[in-house]
Amino acid sequence: MATSVQRAAGSRTARYRKRQALLGTKRVEVTVPTVDIELIRRLATELRTGGEHAERLRASVRSAFGRQPAQTGDELVDFFRSSPLIGEDLSFERDRSPGREIDL
Repeated sequence: MATSVQRAAGSRTARYRKRQALLGTKRVEVTVPTVDIELIRRLATELRTGGEHAERLRASVRSAFGRQPAQTGDELVDFFRSSPLIGEDLSFERDRSPGREIDL
């Protein structure tokens, strides 16, 4: 059973996390090689600070990892509109076969 001190600490943590969520931040924990600790800390600090330098860093890191997953429906629409198959007469039909029988 939790003591009053433990309940108070949990409440403070919940309030802190709620404030951070309102600011648009989230605490994360990562495991990195020892040689990268300072690099990751500095990168996180710069990104958290914001500004033009943070935006350049964010763009650079994103480009290093390739295309990000779509976040909105608009991105999906743009993806399909840029398809090389635009203008092709394609017809798709759903396979209506019941599939294979299996013994359970």
